[in-house]
Amino acid sequence: MSNQSTLTSIRLDADTLQELDMLVGQDGIKNRSDVIRLAIQQLLHGQAKLPGMKSVRVPIGRQMERHLASLYELYGVSHEQAASEGLVLYTQKKLAEAKGIQNELDDVVANAVDATQASKEYHE
Repeated sequence: MSNQSTLTSIRLDADTLQELDMLVGQDGIKNRSDVIRLAIQQLLHGQAKLPGMKSVRVPIGRQMERHLASLYELYGVSHEQAASEGLVLYTQKKLAEAKGIQNELDDVVANAVDATQASKEYHE
């Protein structure tokens, strides 16, 4: 990567500029250019790895950040791997819940049908 940079002008509305200025001074960000560079890097690095894939950005708190750092130190599990595995577990749980609900609904419908069908003794 080259150390040379190119000056690029952009237009920002007042609200965006104010939000940008609020980030200056946080986490080693020295100026507006640093904020914009960081945003661009996050955008570029947050892209899906393969065509057809989507990328999700998940804000985390300090406690979760510490937990994820510990997982990385202990097992080499990256934030992305942990989030991906968490999404798989979450969807499996929700699908199992939905299947359970569907099974309950099917039972209720079957019981209702059985209760409302005419008895054979009345059909001669």
